[in-house]
Amino acid sequence: MRLSPSSLLPLTVWLSVALLAVAPASAAAPDDTDPLEHSRTRLQCKCQPTQPCWPSDSAWSALKEAVGGRLIATKPVAYVCHPEHYDKAKCDVVKKDYYYGVWRQNQPGALQMTNWETHRGEGCLLNQTTACLQGAVPLYTVNVSTVADVQASVRFAAKHNLRLSIKNTGHDYLGRSTAPASLSLWTYFKKKIQVVDSFVPDGALKGTEGTNAIVFEAGAQWIDAYKEVAKHNRIVVGGMAATVGTSGGYCLSGGHSPFSPRHGLCVDNVLQYKVVTADGELRVANAYQHQDLFWALRGGGPGFGVVVEAVYRTHVAPKHLNFAVVVIASNITAQMDKVVQDYYSRVPKWVKDEGWSGYVNIAANYIGAMLFLPDASLDTARASLQPFVDHARSLGSDIEILNNTIIQVPSLYEIFKASTPVTSVQDSGANVVLGSRLIPRTMFKTPEGTKKLTLTMRKVLEDFQDNDKNYLVLMVADGQVAKGNARETSVVPAWRDAQVFINFGAGWPDDTPYAQQVALQRKVTKATDRLRQMTPGSGTYQNEADPDEPNFQQSFFGANYPRLYKLKHKYDPHGLFICRRCVGSDDWNTDGSCPRRR
Repeated sequence: MRLSPSSLLPLTVWLSVALLAVAPASAAAPDDTDPLEHSRTRLQCKCQPTQPCWPSDSAWSALKEAVGGRLIATKPVAYVCHPEHYDKAKCDVVKKDYYYGVWRQNQPGALQMTNWETHRGEGCLLNQTTACLQGAVPLYTVNVSTVADVQASVRFAAKHNLRLSIKNTGHDYLGRSTAPASLSLWTYFKKKIQVVDSFVPDGALKGTEGTNAIVFEAGAQWIDAYKEVAKHNRIVVGGMAATVGTSGGYCLSGGHSPFSPRHGLCVDNVLQYKVVTADGELRVANAYQHQDLFWALRGGGPGFGVVVEAVYRTHVAPKHLNFAVVVIASNITAQMDKVVQDYYSRVPKWVKDEGWSGYVNIAANYIGAMLFLPDASLDTARASLQPFVDHARSLGSDIEILNNTIIQVPSLYEIFKASTPVTSVQDSGANVVLGSRLIPRTMFKTPEGTKKLTLTMRKVLEDFQDNDKNYLVLMVADGQVAKGNARETSVVPAWRDAQVFINFGAGWPDDTPYAQQVALQRKVTKATDRLRQMTPGSGTYQNEADPDEPNFQQSFFGANYPRLYKLKHKYDPHGLFICRRCVGSDDWNTDGSCPRRR
């Protein structure tokens, strides 16, 4: 199976959970104590199954009753295929569906990228030859049906000092939707979607004008959202993967879209969140109440609570979309680099002046673009892209134009269905890590800048030349993203200065020794460092980033981190919502089991 470049996204190997004794509670702080420092002193090691603090069977039974019987003892999906637990009938189903994201999202113990199901290389994957172990798959899962289920689970985890994880479809590339020995909140089946003609946020002043909006429950997914808004001749800023949820980490971390240059990031379009915070209370966060939490949820990533409802602005749908596919190939490195540099030189005009967006896959010997242009005529679209194709052709006979097609379709939903055959493509079930960077507009202003970018990415490809690597250039910045609500959102400011977002991935077979997995992850981090050195002061999109990103506070959050950190301690003072490279994770050891010693 070969994954598409867009699926080669982040992950990290969780380090082992140390079975340390729970630290004693701290005494009350004197009046002159720094509130943040006092909050840190209240952090305790999370309770482990081998410790006396672990909930009794009767306590788990009480939770099961409180959530309507929807408490699941979770097992890895490949559990039934290993000798010690073998069940032929069940294993045949696993083997048939293992690599399909649409199947994985229906399994409480499955993630889209399987290395996140492991813990320090130990787990239970389909093709591993070692023993089947629990790995990072949660021990228990609550199949959430109501807000009350979320509240009961949050309070249970807080009372017993448990590690809590939150998952919709498991489409999280930093492994933030799982954790070893955790209780998991599985929101997947809360799928209600409603388009509203005139939404007014809760608590707004009388007479506040309503906004066209779409309301999501926590388990809704983008493919269903696009289908619903198309019925109303509207569009919504969302992702391009069918197994991505609408209301969780995607938008909390920023959320890019093919419509972002036209309408901003997802966070620029959020009107309201309903979220259960660490005290078990349901809070409404919008421009009129809990404004600080609303700011944190608009770009600060996961870790502030459990979103149970999200409301996003919708926009009038374009009359049509131009959909272009251009593929150019050459086995001559110097010639291919000329094509790539010419592409980079055209990006600012294409995006800002003409309105294109899309995704460009670049490998050692080809460049393949899938681009979108709303409303323009076919003649205009062709006239815009043809000089790029003509320039490539002019470089000589060793350049091959494999595709140069532009069509018009009625909506993004039609493109989405055509380009994402979710039931027939093996798009998941692999071990993958990612590196990425937001590349600022200044890099594209001169030939020297585009040449430097071309050669730097060529070196990244050479770092992985034995793996047939490629990288993805996402034309989802500039335009309205640059003008977006920078003060009203907490998304990393580098998005506002970016021209494109670049990511690349690497993976390995299930039976790869753990030491080799770690070595490959380090190789990704080292290759990503080429981009960091090329773009000092920039950052990256935390949803699709190196899971071992150094100085993640700057790269993922920039100047917003100090305020986000204070708000983390305000709304989650005991560290209930811990996740990898999330705000406040620097208070904890690598695997999130115990607070760091200061």
